[in-house]
Amino acid sequence: MKHKKLFISLTAVISFFVALSIFLGVWFLADTYESFAKSFSKEFAIPGLDEGAVPQGMGNCEFAYDLKDEDGVIISKKQQYFFISAYMVDKSPSRIYVTGAVTGYVGYVTMKNLDGTDYTGHCGGIAANGNGSTVWVTGENTVYVAKSSLYEGNEYAYTVQEILDKALGKVTDGDGNTDRAIHFTSAFDANCSASFCYYYDDPNSGSLSADKLYVGEFYRKGNYKTDESHHLTTPKGYKNHAFMYEYQVSSDSTAEYGLSTLNSTNYATVDNDVPRIYKIYSIPELVQGVAVAGSNIVLSQSYGLANSEITLYDNTKVNASAVNYVDKCKPFAYNGVYETNGGVQTQYYDNSTSLKLYYVDKNDNEMLKTNYSIPSMSEGLCSVATTSNTRVYVLFESSGKKYRLFVRERLSDVYSVRIKN
Repeated sequence: MKHKKLFISLTAVISFFVALSIFLGVWFLADTYESFAKSFSKEFAIPGLDEGAVPQGMGNCEFAYDLKDEDGVIISKKQQYFFISAYMVDKSPSRIYVTGAVTGYVGYVTMKNLDGTDYTGHCGGIAANGNGSTVWVTGENTVYVAKSSLYEGNEYAYTVQEILDKALGKVTDGDGNTDRAIHFTSAFDANCSASFCYYYDDPNSGSLSADKLYVGEFYRKGNYKTDESHHLTTPKGYKNHAFMYEYQVSSDSTAEYGLSTLNSTNYATVDNDVPRIYKIYSIPELVQGVAVAGSNIVLSQSYGLANSEITLYDNTKVNASAVNYVDKCKPFAYNGVYETNGGVQTQYYDNSTSLKLYYVDKNDNEMLKTNYSIPSMSEGLCSVATTSNTRVYVLFESSGKKYRLFVRERLSDVYSVRIKN
């Protein structure tokens, strides 16, 4: 009898380990990611992974920076610089890592809040404007702005220049220590969870005022909620739960936020001079990043260990879905913004028909053009456009120390996909 019980116990243990082995084998080996292998190219290593960095957002800017040639002569080399925002697993100050498309890894900087304390936040997204004068970082329902020319006592006119100098360790503080910190000079309420951001550099215009900043939120049922007013059903019946806002970039070098504001666009009664929202997009769940590639809106969608998706939507179809925001929702309320009429201060509501709502509709087979299934944990996107195509760059967090033991496909590089305009 004892032998029989022992046999049953051993059989159960062996069966468990066989089942576990099969599961692990299927989990780690079964998915070959055919579309990813065929369409995506490895670009450059994601910095900071072994230092405990958890990459979140990625932005880029073409900038001329003084470099030395092989003879030590200083030259001005214009190239694309990529900026990766990351929070640290040890709760130390969050970082911006910098890589040059030609010269490779540059270094990193940390960030400081408006009160001078270290910024240790999630920093979900990062973007730099077309001339490098302004950098935006998103997190905790806020858009933080770094505009070096507005920081008292700072000699830099361009924030990207300051970041590059400090990332290379060229700057010291009053005590002779290396200064790697940039300071936020302003911040504004994002009117959403501000999970990601993206700078659209209009390839058909040399003016900053033609460019756009997009700020959006992440939704997942249960643990990442959004405002009920952001839960809308698309024309084709898909239930979207998140918003993304479009701002207009300002060409005024003294603009506090680097964006067109309510007061600068003839909203005379508004007391708070905050960035004006020009468009509202209703977007699906799990969005980690966005990019514009010619006539396409590109979304990075992921959560946990499941495969990520890179989805392409026809922007012409998205634009055609426009409706007046006030016809679908209550008048839009800017958080904490007030107006004065007849000496009475009240909450400001934008009830104009000029504010449009656009649907990114996953159920619209004509709007949704392509869906790439790629390895898990895709994060922020950025892009570089030419006359015929746009290369969209995809960041991953799967090789960070926080996750690497559990992930099926650990990616330690930024990848890109080329999309026809």
